[in-house]
Amino acid sequence: MTFGSVLGHLPEATGVYQTALEAVLGLAARVLLTVGRGIDPGRLGPVPDNTHVEQWAPQSDVLVHAAAVVCHGGSGTTFGALSAGVPLVICPLFADQSMNGRVVESGGCGLVVRARDLAIGELRGLGPSDVAPLRDAIERVLGEPAYRAAAQRVAADLAAEPTPDQLIKPLAAGGDLSPG
Repeated sequence: MTFGSVLGHLPEATGVYQTALEAVLGLAARVLLTVGRGIDPGRLGPVPDNTHVEQWAPQSDVLVHAAAVVCHGGSGTTFGALSAGVPLVICPLFADQSMNGRVVESGGCGLVVRARDLAIGELRGLGPSDVAPLRDAIERVLGEPAYRAAAQRVAADLAAEPTPDQLIKPLAAGGDLSPG
């Protein structure tokens, strides 16, 4: 679980993290929650036995072991999870996250918890009423293989695309990028 690097600097952070921790309490899964460098993990209160909290961990190192990613739907986390073929549970908090969640959900790669459009500058936190829907979404994504299969199809499609280096090399050499 991660809610990005910005949230930890906002007053809503503790409530979001506490809600997420409560949602995974007793879940039959090992959980890693990263909170960013803006918050002391000790401020979160009790942490479930199945959960480990870190300020930061390399996303690529974690994704190879992940059965699902619970996140805010930020572009970096969403793209990273899909590139690794990992399904998502998205809790949009601000910015483009609602739109990213809709795309993930419509592609069958995950679920969105309390989806709604957010106005520019609006921040949506998580609270006690989100615990049950979040827990349900996590259990569904972990329990229904179709979410992982869809995420793995997206990962295969992404892997077939040229890398940025492959696209930039011809430009740097003054070459043409037109097809064929």
